[in-house]
Amino acid sequence: MPNKPKSTPSEEEIRSRSYLIWEREGCQDGKSQEYWLRAKTELEVELEANWNAASMEGETTAFVLPVLPISTPPSKSISLKLHEDNAELRKAVG
Repeated sequence: MPNKPKSTPSEEEIRSRSYLIWEREGCQDGKSQEYWLRAKTELEVELEANWNAASMEGETTAFVLPVLPISTPPSKSISLKLHEDNAELRKAVG
């Protein structure tokens, strides 16, 4: 697996995201620190998720479904039963 890159967003990225959060929440004053921390956290989570997704590219996982045994398929059991019944009827009649 490749080395993990730095997962800290730049100050400009945080500033831009913080501004978008501020706008989205109605341009409320007095919450600049909260918006900054939320923006930083969101960006760090996104960087981590992007790195995880990129590190999984090209990797495959093989899935093997179990083979469940069937003792007697229904069509065979019915036809065998009919065959046995017919044989008993023939003996009884003839």
